[in-house]
Amino acid sequence: MEDRYPIVDNNLFDDPAVHEPRRSRLAGWFKELIQLVLIVVVMRVAMDVFLPRYVVDGASMEPNFHTNERVIVDRITMVLGGPSRGDVVVLNSPTSPDELLIKRVIGLPGEQIVIDDGYVYVNGAPLNEPYVTELCTYPSCEGTWELGDDEYFVLGDNRMHSLDSHSFGPVEASAIQGIARVRYWPLTQADILLAPEY
Repeated sequence: MEDRYPIVDNNLFDDPAVHEPRRSRLAGWFKELIQLVLIVVVMRVAMDVFLPRYVVDGASMEPNFHTNERVIVDRITMVLGGPSRGDVVVLNSPTSPDELLIKRVIGLPGEQIVIDDGYVYVNGAPLNEPYVTELCTYPSCEGTWELGDDEYFVLGDNRMHSLDSHSFGPVEASAIQGIARVRYWPLTQADILLAPEY
């Protein structure tokens, strides 16, 4: 009479060779997970170092930037050569060490900047500024500045309500954290930030 149930050799389950494929698959999966986590961490650190994100706070760049908008800043260009005229930059405040400012680069190293009756002149030539809707008419906004070899002149687009180079003068390149390249929040205002053509 034929047996209805096969006889199982219990010693088979104690054989290490049976468990090896399962252990190997588990070790491979764990290794892949560790690699994925490391890649994500490295990418996040690289983003924070080279393309950090900042939140706009204040009205100094209105109507072009508003409080709570978020921008991605490019630090790489600062290392390769610095900002161009018209670039929007994030910089350390010369008056409050723990505060960051967002301003527009108006003057480049070695230039002469003159502000007369609210209008900006670079090396004697008037600067066309379509991003400014209201000129600063306060006497404190006027003056002449000679920029050093490593200095930039920065102004807010909202000239009547901006703490900028009108007040604290030119800023050194080392004070500039980076150039705002992308506005990503709110989504309705998301765009690539390009310097105007003068």
